[in-house]
Amino acid sequence: MIVKIVCPNCNFSKEIPEERISPRVKWATCPQCKNRFQFRKTVPVVDSGPTETGDGAKRHGILSPWERRSDIGFWRGVSQTLKAVLFSPADFFKHTAVDGGVKEPLAFGLLTGSLGMMFEVFWQFLFKGENIGIFTDTLFGPFAMTGAFLGIMAFCPLFIFFAILLTSLITHVLLMVVRGGGNGFEATFRVTSLCQVTQVWGVIPFIGGLIGAFWFFVAQVIGLKEIHDTSYLRVAMALMIPLFFILLLLVMALALEWL
Repeated sequence: MIVKIVCPNCNFSKEIPEERISPRVKWATCPQCKNRFQFRKTVPVVDSGPTETGDGAKRHGILSPWERRSDIGFWRGVSQTLKAVLFSPADFFKHTAVDGGVKEPLAFGLLTGSLGMMFEVFWQFLFKGENIGIFTDTLFGPFAMTGAFLGIMAFCPLFIFFAILLTSLITHVLLMVVRGGGNGFEATFRVTSLCQVTQVWGVIPFIGGLIGAFWFFVAQVIGLKEIHDTSYLRVAMALMIPLFFILLLLVMALALEWL
C-alpha cells in the first residue's frame, strides 16, 4: 500500500510504501519548508482513503489540519487551515479529501465565518452607531442599540449556517448542470464551509467585508475546480448561470416597457 504524506504547513506531498514506514515513527520533517509535524498510520491523518473521481480514477485525499486538531492541537489546526485556504487554495484543495463527513468542515465554517461577521458588525456599530442609535432609540428606548447589537451578534452563527447550506446546494446544482460536480455534494459542501475562513478579513474596518467577499469567490472557484477535478471553464459556466438569468429578466423587463 502506498501512503501519501502531506506537510500540513506547505502541502508538500510525497508517496511512500507503507512497509518503509517504521511503526515507531511518529514525527516527520518536511523537506521543503522544514516543518516538523506529527502523524500516525493508525488514524486517517494523511490519507482518507481512495475516492472515485469524475474520470473513474482513484483519488487519495487528506483531511484538513482542522480535522486533525486532536493530533496537532486546536490552534495549529485553525491557523494551518486558515493559511492554506487563504494563501494556497489550489494546493490545499487539490489534496483535500472529498469525503469524511460534513460535521467538521461545517464547524470550521461556523467558527471562522461567524467570527468574521461579528467583526464586521462591531465596526458598523462602532463607527456608525450614532446613526443607528437615532433610529433605534426613537422607536425602542435608550437601551435599544445595545440590544440590537447583541441580537445581531447572536444571529451571526445562524446566518452563516444557512449561508453555507444554501450556497452549497445552489452551487452543486449549478455544477451538476455543467457536469462539473463529479465528486459529489459533500465535496462542494467542504469547499463552501472551509472557504468561510475568508470572512476573517472582516477584522479590517470598512473594507474588510469587501476583501472577504472577493477572497471567498476566488478561493471557492479554485477549490471547486481542484476538489472536483474539473476545469475552470466548467466552474465559471456554473457560477455564471444565475447572472445569465438575471440579465435575461432585465432584458425582458426592458422589452415589456418598450412595448
